[in-house]
Amino acid sequence: MMPESIVVNFYKSLAEGKIYGSRCKKCGHFAFPPKAGCEACGAHNMEMELISGDGTLHFFSSGNLPPMKFAKYHPYAYGVVELKEGPFFFTQIEGVDVKSVEAIEEQNKKLPIPVKAKVKKMAGMNIVIFKVVK
Repeated sequence: MMPESIVVNFYKSLAEGKIYGSRCKKCGHFAFPPKAGCEACGAHNMEMELISGDGTLHFFSSGNLPPMKFAKYHPYAYGVVELKEGPFFFTQIEGVDVKSVEAIEEQNKKLPIPVKAKVKKMAGMNIVIFKVVK
């Protein structure tokens, strides 16, 4: 699959509420977001695969200078999620308190915690975010 078609198919699937990664047919390595080539063995024989949506939040914070197109959503959390399939992903996090530095620090002491992927429409585009599992 060509890199352009991977990106197009990835965003089309997000519009349908489906989240795909890619798995190498040669060595089995899983990548997210999907890639044209394998990060582990270098093969260019990848196939699209739905992710489970399950992950583990390892760290989160909040920024004071969001990109202009996301400024109206500020403040929001972003963090490092390890997908059940293996890859780490830096993304927006829902279900945490970012009102103060102290709140963020206290919640980070309780990590890692489970999170679940979902597709969210922000700034006119579909993005993958993770929500804390209660």
